[in-house]
Amino acid sequence: MRKLSRKWKLWGLFFVLMFFAAGATVHTTATDVQAATKNGFKTEKGKSYYYQNGQKVKGWLTLNGKKYFFNKSTGVQMKRWAKDSKGKRYFYNVNGAKGYMATGWLTDSKNNTRYFNPASGYMTTKWATISNKKYYFYRGSGAAARSVFLTDKKNVTRYFTSKCFMAKGWATNKKQQKRYFDPNTGAMYKGFKKIGSDTYYFYSKSGVMATGWVTNSKKGYKYYFDPSTGVMATGTKTIDGKKYTFGSNGVLDTNPSTTTATSSRTIKNFLANALLPVGKTLYVWGGGHNWSDATRKGISPKWKQWYDSNSSSYNYRYYMDLSEATEQKGLDCSGFVGWSVYQIMQSRSGGPMYTDVSGNLGSLYSGKGMGTVVSQAQLASSNWKLYPGDIGYNSGHTWIVLGQCSDKSVVILHCTPNAGVQISGTPTPSGTYGSQAIKLAETYMSRYPGASKYDYHESSGNYIRNGAYFRWNRSTLSDPNGYLNKTANQILADLF
Repeated sequence: MRKLSRKWKLWGLFFVLMFFAAGATVHTTATDVQAATKNGFKTEKGKSYYYQNGQKVKGWLTLNGKKYFFNKSTGVQMKRWAKDSKGKRYFYNVNGAKGYMATGWLTDSKNNTRYFNPASGYMTTKWATISNKKYYFYRGSGAAARSVFLTDKKNVTRYFTSKCFMAKGWATNKKQQKRYFDPNTGAMYKGFKKIGSDTYYFYSKSGVMATGWVTNSKKGYKYYFDPSTGVMATGTKTIDGKKYTFGSNGVLDTNPSTTTATSSRTIKNFLANALLPVGKTLYVWGGGHNWSDATRKGISPKWKQWYDSNSSSYNYRYYMDLSEATEQKGLDCSGFVGWSVYQIMQSRSGGPMYTDVSGNLGSLYSGKGMGTVVSQAQLASSNWKLYPGDIGYNSGHTWIVLGQCSDKSVVILHCTPNAGVQISGTPTPSGTYGSQAIKLAETYMSRYPGASKYDYHESSGNYIRNGAYFRWNRSTLSDPNGYLNKTANQILADLF
C-alpha cells in the first residue's frame, strides 16, 4: 500500500511538471507571434505608429525616399501641420500618403499652392526664386500669390500669373490689354517709358499701355500712340488721312510756327534767327520757359497775335500769373535767349531746352560744352572786345551781341519789359550815350511798324561793364561769313 502511494506521488509530480512545461511553451510562442506582427505602420486607438522589430520608431524615419516624423516621447506619427522651435512650418500629407513630409510644390483642395524646401521640408514664405522664376508666398499661410497684382510699400506694383510666378516683360490679358514689367525687378511700368528705342505710355493706375490719342489733363498736351504697337508718335505723321507734327517728346504741335528758323550752325544764322521775333513779340513774364515755346522751331503765331492785339498802354505787370496760357503769349529776356539758342542747336521742335533764368545761362551753355564764359576782368584786359553772337547775362537780364562798333559800343538784341524783343545799343565802355551802337539801333528799329506804337528803348544800360559773357566755341558755331571780323554796321547791313 505504501508503494502504491509513492507511485501516485511520482505520477502527480510528473503531470505538474508537464503542465508548467506546456504553459511555458505556449507563453513563449504567443510572445514571438506578437513581436513578429509589430512591424510597419500600425493604428492604435486612432493614432499611427511605426514599428521596427516590435519597437515603436521615435523621431525621424526615412522610407523609400520619404521622411516621416514620430513624437520623440510617445512615438505617435506627426500628421498635417507642425512647427519647430524656430517657428518653421512643415506639412505631413494625410490622404493616401501615410503622413510623409511634404517637399516641393503642393496644392491643396482650395487651390492654394505652397512650396516646401526639398531638403528641409520648411514651408517657404515671402520671396523665393525657384527654377529661375520668382514667386511670392504670403507670410501667414505660405500660399503663393496667384493671378493677382501686389503693390509694395514703395508703390511698386507686380503681377503674379496663374502659375504663380512673377511676370516679366510684355504681358497681355484676355481683354488684349498690354502691360510691361521690368525684366529684372518685375515692377509694372507706369507713365512714359522707353523700351528699346521706342517710347510708350502706361496709365498710372492700371499700368495698361496707351493706344490712340491721349491728352495730359493737367497741361493739355496731346500725344498719339500707335493703335497696334503702342509706340509714341514723333515728327510728322499722317493719321486718318491728316498730317500732324509731334515734338521729339511726343507732344502734338497745336500751334505750328509761321516762320521756320534755319538750323545751320553759323554765327550769321544764330543772329538771323534771333532777329525773327523783333517787332512781333511782347515781353511776357515767364514767356519762353514753357516747354512748347522753349523747344519751338520758328515764331509762334500767338506771339504776333498778342503783339497786334495790344495798344501802346501795354503793361506786362498785368499778366504775371505764370499760367501756361499767359506764358505762350510772348517771351521774357531769358526765354528769348533760350529760344534763340534752340533755333541754332536743334533741327526740329521738341528737343532739349536751352532756357533757364538769366544768371544761369553761362554755366548752362558752357556745361554743355558749347563755349566758354568770359568774365569782366577778361573783358577789361581785352580792351572790352566783344564778338557777334556773344551772350551777355547778369542776375536780372540777358542779351545777344549783334556786333561791336569802332567806339567799342555794341548793338544788342534783347527782350525788354518796355515793349518786347528789340534792337538796342549800349553806351561806350566809358559811359558815353551818344554812341554809334545807339544810333544804329534807332535806324534799324524805325523799320518796324511797331516802333511808333510801343515804347522801345533803343539805348540800353551799359551792359559792356555789367555781367559776364558766354562765347561760342568755333567748333559749335562756325563763321563762314566772316562776321567775327565785321563791324556792327556791316553785319546789320548784311542781315537786313
